[in-house]
Amino acid sequence: MASSPFLPSLAALMLAMSASATAAAAATLDPALPAYVPQAVKVPAAAGYLDRKTGAAMIGGAEHVATVVGQWNALFAASHPGIVLGFEGKGTSSAVPLLMHDKVLFGAMGRAINAIELVPYRKIVGRDALEIRIAHTASTPDGSLATSLAVYVNRANPLTQLTAGQVSQILSVGNPGGDVSRWGQLGLSGEWRERAIHPYGTAAWTGFGDYLQREHFQGRALTPNHEELGNTAAITGRIAQDPAGIGVAALGVRHPQLRQLAIVGADGQPATGTDEEVVSGRYPYGRYVYLYVRRLPGQAVDPLAKEYLRLVLSREGQAIIAAQPGGYLPLTAAQARAELEKLE
Repeated sequence: MASSPFLPSLAALMLAMSASATAAAAATLDPALPAYVPQAVKVPAAAGYLDRKTGAAMIGGAEHVATVVGQWNALFAASHPGIVLGFEGKGTSSAVPLLMHDKVLFGAMGRAINAIELVPYRKIVGRDALEIRIAHTASTPDGSLATSLAVYVNRANPLTQLTAGQVSQILSVGNPGGDVSRWGQLGLSGEWRERAIHPYGTAAWTGFGDYLQREHFQGRALTPNHEELGNTAAITGRIAQDPAGIGVAALGVRHPQLRQLAIVGADGQPATGTDEEVVSGRYPYGRYVYLYVRRLPGQAVDPLAKEYLRLVLSREGQAIIAAQPGGYLPLTAAQARAELEKLE
């Protein structure tokens, strides 16, 4: 590839921004990720996502990506003089309406677009938004980041592990292998054999609920005795009080009355959601963080969006992800390449 005229101006900023990231990124950043080589790009003058006061190309949506987006914006601006990028975080739920009406270059989301959002989006834009995975979710349930998920039971419960299929049998109805409503069906004996299972979780339309139904339950309805609660704290708090309780909530919750269950894969090996297991895909409840791109029928991806994503999915872009303490996890080179191929 030919050398880029942007590289001299970019080198100093890359060095400064990634110096603190090196130690943190060394253990998790895939060395096969491609280096970013900037290419010239022009911003469409009539783009709706341009802020008319500042001239900035706006990115909006999930506030929890503000730190990494701010660093990506600075890195991109250093290699593309004259292009200004801005960010306004009003929450994941704001991303689709903003993108739908061409108010943002990207809609940043800590979950995938759900069916409720998809219907009006398709009606107005004429085709689905392009979904780009930019990172794996975090393993720290501090409430400010999107997280991978975990299955919890009360500490009094002797169960230590399940398969993802068994979790589906407990939490949803109409499973091909039958549904599970008693602890004895999972191999527990004695007083547990006939004890009813009490499932807890969020509503089907929430981020957790929508993810489970799409990725693990094949759209099946939640079991009728599933108790809907608002968030991880409520779910885990209820299970901590209920010996027969089980539920899915954010990964990493520590509570003396809770046990996180290991999830046994097809290879027979248990996984608990370590960073390596999430990134490699061995852990079934790892999720992603997304940037959604607006596309019109019959048109290519916006050139500014395409070039920005080349940075995000590069070694330098993913190093910014890796450098956040307790934050999101970077993609592998193969995963980043798969996302880049969506832009063509």
